[in-house]
Formats: sequence, C-alpha cells, structure tokens
Amino acid sequence: MIRPTCVAHVNINVTDLERSLRFYTEILGLRVALKYEGVAWLNFGQYRAGVEGLGYGFHDVALYQVPNPVPEGYRKMAGLNHVAFRLARQEDVDAAAELLKSQGVQVLKGPLTHKEDRDRYLYFEDPDHNVLELVASTLPNWPQAYLRQPETRNPKPET
Repeated sequence: MIRPTCVAHVNINVTDLERSLRFYTEILGLRVALKYEGVAWLNFGQYRAGVEGLGYGFHDVALYQVPNPVPEGYRKMAGLNHVAFRLARQEDVDAAAELLKSQGVQVLKGPLTHKEDRDRYLYFEDPDHNVLELVASTLPNWPQAYLRQPETRNPKPET
C-alpha cells in the first residue's frame, strides 16, 4: 500500500495566465515562486525571501495556460471537482465572501457550515470557472484535539 503524507500541490489549467496570476496573487494572496513558458508556480508565502526561481519553484498551486476553456456542463463530468484552501478562523471565511463579492468574483455557495466536518465554507470560481473553496474549522482546539498521536515503534532488542 502506498501511504502519502499530504497533498504536495494542485495544478490548475487556465486560459489566460496573467489574468489568473492577478486573481491568485491579488485576491487569494498566493506568491509566485517560478514563472516560465505558460506556467506559474505559486505558494502560500511560507518560504523565506529569495527562495524562488528555477530550482526553487516550491509550490502549493501551479497554473498552466491551456488553449481551451472548460466545456459546457463541466461540473457534471469526471475530473477535479474543486480545490479547498484552509483559512485560520471561521470569521475569515465570512470576510472572504464579502471581499470576493466586492471584486466581482462568482460566489457559488456559502458562507455556510458543512454538516460532515463542521467546517465553515465558501465555494467560488476563478476566472476560468475552476471551483475553489475556502474552509475554516468551527471545532474547538482544531486540529490538535483530533490528530492521531505519533506511533511509538518498538525498538529491536539489543543482542
């Protein structure tokens, strides 16, 4: 069995790289780590100043320029449904909804609270109609109170 430890990054197809870069950097606050030949690699700003460019394109989201827009009825086809970004507090989701609306961004649903995990959420579209979600937990002491404790390994007995 393969056991991934986390999602390393998500790549999103866009039809206008510059327009999408403005959206993802100016509205969502991501930072450009590397940009070349129709692709931009973005991160959440967790890397120190100067860590960018070829060889240091550490990214959470990549934007790839493609020639064709999403087809009619794309939400009913197999493929990526949406990408969710976590915010620190549930109030941040509500504030984000107001900001997105003020910027003319298409808000699809929310802010509301999921019954499955009690995350406060908001669904919206990027300029190419890729669906994005902003979420924040409403649970007390999340995530610490819900994480598995590190497994203890039985050391081999010395011989």
